Amino acid sequence: MPSRIDTLTSTVKIVSVPKTDSKEGLPGVTIVLDNKTGEPRGLVNARLLTAVRTAAGSALATRVIFSNKEQEHKKTKELSLVVFGSGAQAKAHIQLLTHILPDQISRIVICNRTLPRAHDLVQELAPECSAKSIDISAFSITTGKSSTSSSSPGTGTGGSPQDKLREIVQTAHIICTCTNTTSPLFPGEWVQPGTHLNMVGSYTPQMHEVDQNLIARAWTLVDAKKECEHEAGEFILAKKQTGENGVLAELGEIFAEDGRVLKDSLPKEFVEVVQDQARGNINEKKKKDVTIFKSVGIAAQDVAITALVLDKAEAMGLGSVVDI
Repeated sequence: MPSRIDTLTSTVKIVSVPKTDSKEGLPGVTIVLDNKTGEPRGLVNARLLTAVRTAAGSALATRVIFSNKEQEHKKTKELSLVVFGSGAQAKAHIQLLTHILPDQISRIVICNRTLPRAHDLVQELAPECSAKSIDISAFSITTGKSSTSSSSPGTGTGGSPQDKLREIVQTAHIICTCTNTTSPLFPGEWVQPGTHLNMVGSYTPQMHEVDQNLIARAWTLVDAKKECEHEAGEFILAKKQTGENGVLAELGEIFAEDGRVLKDSLPKEFVEVVQDQARGNINEKKKKDVTIFKSVGIAAQDVAITALVLDKAEAMGLGSVVDI
């Protein structure tokens, strides 16, 4: 995946897609090239950076929803974050969202097919969450069992896995889907009005993390319209069925270079939904009552984060220098 930012550098990212699940993310490397000479500047491990740059996009979108004056003024720890998946993307999303909303998230639930992997992530993130007074737990979608940072995996009370999952989804304020599933993770009707979703797992026409019920209810921001039209299964299907998919704008269109939200660039209806979410005034009669940020990943993000890391590594004298 080659890309170039004229003011930064050029990169070529090479990614392998394993045939089996990997909690570490997709293995990959990024070659950084000098824009003037074309010579290689560095070779950087892309596995972690891919997860971080994807989560950074979700964090920006979430900031649009939750960082307005009304919500900032309240500063109450009342938000519940639910994350589907237990790999590198799930970890990065939890770390970045709790960073931008440190005083607002009070509860995190990591939902995964198997409990041990989710429990391992809970254990890994427990010190960070404890420092921010955030409760974090794991839940198995298949068995209905759960665990916390202080318990061993496999605990649980009565009730079917479906009933427990419904309660988790219904009480969520922010949902992040970080899986490559081909079928929806939960019925869209479970999602309450005012919920915000960051969807980053699906990247082929065959993948669907949420159902069409939810897509029809959502005002949607994307990282790249053209790419989502060809790669995001949920939105490809919505376009086929209804002729529209609710996509309003690309994330880059609503932020200034200094990070300010350009509210004038957002459609009036979307601004009203965001304001309603912040104030707790949810009008259940509105056809569109949730917000979604959909990301399939764009190469410019890789250029930006890799250039930043390489510049810092060179300044700090990190890494190995090789003569070619």
